[in-house]
Amino acid sequence: MAVMWPLGPQVLKRGLLPRRPVGRRVALRKGLLGLAALALVIAAGLLGAQLGRLAAPTVVRWQVERIDSGNEAPSLPPLPPSPFGR
Repeated sequence: MAVMWPLGPQVLKRGLLPRRPVGRRVALRKGLLGLAALALVIAAGLLGAQLGRLAAPTVVRWQVERIDSGNEAPSLPPLPPSPFGR
């Protein structure tokens, strides 16, 4: 039975041809996957920064309220009479 091979039997004896186009496609896919991963990391960082900016006033208010609820403010010292008072 004859082997149907377009390049002849001598190529089959040496092995298959190098698959450079497939290698390029794999390299391109890996590169694009790396770029997509980098874009996702950057997008997540930007989203986190924006969420932090939005949440900061609430977090600070909670911290101040918690500290103020546990501490009593000192009494004010007596003020001298105002020279502008009547």
